[in-house]
Amino acid sequence: MKKQLFLIGLIFTMFVAFAQTTETKSETQPTATADTVTESKDDFCPHRILFRFGGGYANNMFKELKNEIPGLKKCSYTAMAEIGYTYFFHRNIGIGLGVGINYTARTAKINETVITEVDDPIYFNGDLYDMEYSTKDLKQRTGIWAIEIPLTVQFEKRFGRNGIYAGIGVKGYIPISARAGFKDGEIQIDRITDRALNVTYRDLLYHMNPIEFKDNSVPAKMKASIDLLGEFGGVIGLSRSADLYLGLYASYGFLNILPKNENGERGIDLTPINTGDRRLAAIGDRYVNTSEKWNLFQVGLKVGFHFLPCKSKSNDEFMRDRKRRFMDEMEKKQNEPIVITNTTQEFYYFVPTISQELLDESGNDPAKKKALMDLAQSLSMIKILFPLDSDVPSLSDRNRDDIRKAVDILRANTDLKIIITGYTSPEGSQAHNEDLAQRRANAVKGIFVDRGVDKDQIATAAFTANDPQHKIDIPERESYPQQRAVIFKIEKR
Repeated sequence: MKKQLFLIGLIFTMFVAFAQTTETKSETQPTATADTVTESKDDFCPHRILFRFGGGYANNMFKELKNEIPGLKKCSYTAMAEIGYTYFFHRNIGIGLGVGINYTARTAKINETVITEVDDPIYFNGDLYDMEYSTKDLKQRTGIWAIEIPLTVQFEKRFGRNGIYAGIGVKGYIPISARAGFKDGEIQIDRITDRALNVTYRDLLYHMNPIEFKDNSVPAKMKASIDLLGEFGGVIGLSRSADLYLGLYASYGFLNILPKNENGERGIDLTPINTGDRRLAAIGDRYVNTSEKWNLFQVGLKVGFHFLPCKSKSNDEFMRDRKRRFMDEMEKKQNEPIVITNTTQEFYYFVPTISQELLDESGNDPAKKKALMDLAQSLSMIKILFPLDSDVPSLSDRNRDDIRKAVDILRANTDLKIIITGYTSPEGSQAHNEDLAQRRANAVKGIFVDRGVDKDQIATAAFTANDPQHKIDIPERESYPQQRAVIFKIEKR
């Protein structure tokens, strides 16, 4: 027993050491950034509340009966339910403690004809008699209720919302009730013979039917045990705070927990169910379990739910968090091109930059915020390109519609201002391209002014391909024709 406990302690020590080493390595990963660390902490929940139930196979203790009775048919099963808590001190590894209830039932089905000896069958004294009897579907059954207390090291690995889940450890197995008896079937006493006189007594025959077996069992005593426990399965994310678990489990008891009778003797004395009849007492003696040792083994299927309490906040709060993260990402990408592809044509749009001051002010005024968002949307849909070495813009019907929408918003919101920036491709001299970029910005400004926008609401800027800002605003992967463009920015007037 000391060796077994030492082995269990060594297993736990190895798991904890591995988890600490892994945690240390993860903290020093050179590729981790502040953003990824923050996101990981926000997303990670170290707590699990587990509700599981299951059932399967348990080994049968009627081993020696099987050797004595060739026609013996035996079966057994187990069922369990448990609740537990696991704390993940590492993102993938945690320690769990639980409590559960377990029920095992073992049945031996007997069909045989036997000759045995019996003393004093009812009213004779002193002599031994031969008794022949037969059984039909006679079922000897043992049922055991026990409390289980598992202590496990658990592993979880996520692949998106789903993942794998495994555990290894020990559990205390504490029997709280054990009963045994003949559940049903028939016993037919065929003859009783006096050995000395060689006389058969027919008036002593007896038939015991299933009705007499009903609820007819005797209590037994059992030892507690320490079992080695293992499980492996998968988790399916049902929601942010709940997972469905489905897996296999197995356990093996280190200690001999063989049921004993009330006197502490090995095996179960079935005499009390025999209605005081010595003939049936002799029959019961034959079917007492006589195994020297019985270590409980269980294997089966387990299903249940894992709850993550730290992710159970309201859906509104969750949606606000998602919206905040989305807006943060969009703000980082506001100068990047958005590519929309269909089956016939590819469009490139540049999202207008909005000054932080203007964003802060519009947050308190729904009407101003709507006007700002509508203007940004309209400008982002405008794609104005220029032919090589030309300041005359190429406008499509779609451009004209979006310009009209932007003009209407600017005229209705005179506190808004846009900056039109012209760009050139690398061809040509630097001086020529600087002038060309400015002329392109002025040409687009003229389109807005001609449609009624106050000229003080529009400023211009220009960059050539050699300017650093050009590389920021227009990705280098763009072809030369795509670089001959204008880009809009929105500011407070």
